[in-house]
Amino acid sequence: MPVESDALGTVTDAATAFQSQPDLATTLAEVVAQAQRCLPEFEHVSVSRHGSDRRIQTLAATTETALAFDALQEETNQGPCLDAATEDDVVTMHDAKHEQRWPRYVGRALDLGLRSQLGVRLRSETKGVLGLNLYSTSHDDIDPGSIGVAEHFAVHAGIAIGHVREEEQLRTAIGTRTVIGTAVGILMERFGLPRDQAFAYLVRQSSSANRKLRVVAREIVDEADHKAGG
Repeated sequence: MPVESDALGTVTDAATAFQSQPDLATTLAEVVAQAQRCLPEFEHVSVSRHGSDRRIQTLAATTETALAFDALQEETNQGPCLDAATEDDVVTMHDAKHEQRWPRYVGRALDLGLRSQLGVRLRSETKGVLGLNLYSTSHDDIDPGSIGVAEHFAVHAGIAIGHVREEEQLRTAIGTRTVIGTAVGILMERFGLPRDQAFAYLVRQSSSANRKLRVVAREIVDEADHKAGG
């Protein structure tokens, strides 16, 4: 769907704002804030993760009302945002009071003031399907141009979320390897073990306690740090 140049510029500015965020939480918060700025007819915006069981986990939202609409779609197992995550990439609902497709959801959403809604799937490498959920409590109609803006916006948002998630996973992996390596070194010194036996000892401790290896390693490192500090 064509998008006017002014709207393209607005979305490009939003994409730049995404890229400047330091972590996943702030990136998600920026995504919903920028979505509201780019699409002001939707006063309530959220980003949610959708599992294969159609459960909805809201990751960020601009208002409590957006959270309520997300929760209502999960409770009724109906709604545009669920369909956008599982069936069509973009699902629109104009003039909610005349909508027939999701009776359980719409009947209750109207009581919360819903007038129109747009659900857009976000393309991202994160676990589960992500959705951009846009709710209006002031407009019955959705401008066709706004749908194009939302689709364009979703591409940039999905890329940004995927990138920051990959960076966090990499930092976590590096940190985990560092902690485990440090713990192995401590065990080698403490018990006079070669590296492979020290690592095997750490694995046995993890298995016998039914705890993750990195957690056991972290405790060993923290204990050593505490003793060193007196």
